[in-house]
Amino acid sequence: MSGSKMSAQITALLICIMSFFMIGQLQGQSRSSKKSTEITSRLWYGGGLGLGFQSFNQQSSFLFALFPMAGYKITESVSIGPRIGISYQYLKTRGLDGRVYKFNPIEISGALFSRAKVFQQFFAHVEYELANEKRPVYDSFGIPVITSSLENNFYIGAGYNSGGKFASEIYILYNVLEDESSLDVPFVFRGGVTYNF
Repeated sequence: MSGSKMSAQITALLICIMSFFMIGQLQGQSRSSKKSTEITSRLWYGGGLGLGFQSFNQQSSFLFALFPMAGYKITESVSIGPRIGISYQYLKTRGLDGRVYKFNPIEISGALFSRAKVFQQFFAHVEYELANEKRPVYDSFGIPVITSSLENNFYIGAGYNSGGKFASEIYILYNVLEDESSLDVPFVFRGGVTYNF
């Protein structure tokens, strides 16, 4: 066999081997791309805004909050995911000395939730939340100070989602861990928007 013929055969063999590996690599990328597309098609996003005003017992406050969330569809009707909450509060309260004190606490919470579509656009919602709650209390001189505590909340409830790629939703939750001695109402009303729910 001549050197040029052998060189051509080696080149052809190398091209075949390289083509084989390239085809295998492309098929692997295609499978990976399909897997990536499947995962992203199962993700949905949402969130809400919160506004609150209240005035009672020598105290008034304004609250603004953001609640982004993301879900992963385990099945077409059941999803799980995280939710975080960030809230800013402008709080005025009167001390026992008669002076008005102003505070601007920021609260942060993290939660894990599960949702199940039960009938058309209606869904059931359960959620465990760990919240860093800040409240005014009086020190030994009767002057209000802000205290911070970690609170466990477990919500169960239901809601309605308008449906479609971009949708609005509203839901009501009940905190089963709310302390009976607390002045907080155990019901929470939420509204927001979702994408791909």
